[in-house]
Amino acid sequence: MVNNSKIEKPLTTDFITSVAMAKSEKSRIIPSYGNINDPVVRAKYGYLEATISIVGNTALFLLKLFLGLFINSIALIADAFHTLSDVGTSGVVIFGFKLAKQPSDIEHPFGHGRVEYIATLIIAILLVITGVGFIQQSIERIINNIGIINQEFAIIIGIIIIVSSIIKEAMARFSFALGEKINSDVLIADAWHHRSDVFASIAVGISIIASSFGYPFIDAIFGIIVSFIIIYVGINLARTSSNFLVGQAPDNQLIKEIKEVASQTKNVKGIHDISLHDYGTTKIVTLHAEVDDNLSLEKAHKTADELEKNIQDKTKYSTVIHIDPTETLKNIKDKKRVIEALLEKQKEIKSFHKIRIIHTEEKDNIKMHLVVDEKMPIHDSHTLCNQLKTILEKKYGPCKLDIHFDPCIKNCKICTIFCLKRTN
Repeated sequence: MVNNSKIEKPLTTDFITSVAMAKSEKSRIIPSYGNINDPVVRAKYGYLEATISIVGNTALFLLKLFLGLFINSIALIADAFHTLSDVGTSGVVIFGFKLAKQPSDIEHPFGHGRVEYIATLIIAILLVITGVGFIQQSIERIINNIGIINQEFAIIIGIIIIVSSIIKEAMARFSFALGEKINSDVLIADAWHHRSDVFASIAVGISIIASSFGYPFIDAIFGIIVSFIIIYVGINLARTSSNFLVGQAPDNQLIKEIKEVASQTKNVKGIHDISLHDYGTTKIVTLHAEVDDNLSLEKAHKTADELEKNIQDKTKYSTVIHIDPTETLKNIKDKKRVIEALLEKQKEIKSFHKIRIIHTEEKDNIKMHLVVDEKMPIHDSHTLCNQLKTILEKKYGPCKLDIHFDPCIKNCKICTIFCLKRTN
């Protein structure tokens, strides 16, 4: 007989249970304000994170500044102002969410969501300026051999600063949780700001303790280290926010999700030219969907509507779809390859780009830009046009040719690779 009451649970079951309990605890800490895609709801989460950050960072700033001035520690004073910059950051977060929640208007039809990224960029600039200033002060301390004072309190103060990093870590985790909940780069950026202060505080605490044992230069060295941490975080934030403001390609995971949805949508043979237009709370995906040539206009329209709905259900993004007949698209690609092969054989042509084929019932209209020697005479360029037209009509068939000549200049971004390939 087996006593079932003594059978132990598998280790994996205990692990899954503990993870579930941790998630449950986390969900109880984070309030639920409603639809996270609503700018007003997002603002509530932003205000919550900023308020907690302002209260906590203000208290830590006053503590670090008082102790730093008491022992004349440049590393601790720098860390105090790093913490104060977090207060300024939270102010920017509040301001950013306040503007971002405003509804769309005539001048801003896609809303004000990108204000969040502008707020992140401001935070980044403030961080870099703060870091550069403290590097300068730390170098001056090394040159002038200035150490800490009241060294009998150094060990206790060092321990206090190290312990204070626990508060910053708690704030960082809370900000990360809120940022992940509403998918906000601003809150996640602020969380990394808190996390950088954790490492900085630990390093400063160690440097203060080391200085009390007769190594005063360590304080200034750690002041420089903390400053570089501040600058590093600032540069990363600036790069992230700038990418969103300028516009960046959709990530591989999003492309994979969209292709998976397309493969499960009736009549869709494939998709290409996927682009993401990010306006903060409003995100729009544009793409080309390939369907059979003989599909009726009505069915093609229904297919586009179905694909839009499926993508929106999966990604929560709006979608704009252009329908391409499969065979027509394939024919155009094949024709482009024929044209490119012919152009590559012409010695007078250094490079080419912007090849477009406009299909009509009578004959195709082919447009292209050709890069040639800047000293080529007009007569020679006219002759080259006629030669190309004759060659293309033999290989390609009846067509209308529209050529724009570009003079070859040094280090041209469009054709540098091609030119290097040709010369080699």
